[in-house]
Amino acid sequence: MDYGENEWLKDIQAQTKRLSELTNSLILLSRMEEEQVQTQVIDFPLSDIAEETVETFKSLAKTQNKTLKVDIQPMISMRGDEKAIRQLMTILLDNAVKYSQTGGEISVLLESEKNIIKLCVYNTTDYMPKEYLSHLFDRFYRTDQSRNSQTGGYGLGLSIALAIVQAHKGKITATTKDEKSLQITAVFPK
Repeated sequence: MDYGENEWLKDIQAQTKRLSELTNSLILLSRMEEEQVQTQVIDFPLSDIAEETVETFKSLAKTQNKTLKVDIQPMISMRGDEKAIRQLMTILLDNAVKYSQTGGEISVLLESEKNIIKLCVYNTTDYMPKEYLSHLFDRFYRTDQSRNSQTGGYGLGLSIALAIVQAHKGKITATTKDEKSLQITAVFPK
């Protein structure tokens, strides 16, 4: 620091930040899996949170020439950890924007049916083989190793998403119809 800014210091600061983020993600994931996370379970307006989260990704999608479609049923409430559900939505939308190709489509669906609340995040992608789907929620798993330096991340996002959904007694699945798209669906009991 006595010598001012230089490329070595900037690189060290960037790597320190990345390691700190990785450590925090691993700690969160470990705590969630051990079910020792102190969560504040409250009733909260899920539809409003979904709208707010989608809003934060609209400009990013637009600058990358990606279409973001939204179908959020109004007035859906949920009982659970609001902060964790916000994180879940952020993870799913971040992945959808990050891994959809330029000019691609992203859609978010939130609806309440009889006994369930369903959240679906869909995106088109260059290639999503069906054999990858069973590994998407594994720690450190990334489908396209050549894109790691471009997209960043550690392959922990969907593992954290799985832990959040399971902590809320829900189920999360990944599907592809044509191996050129991905849909992540989280279903929660009411």
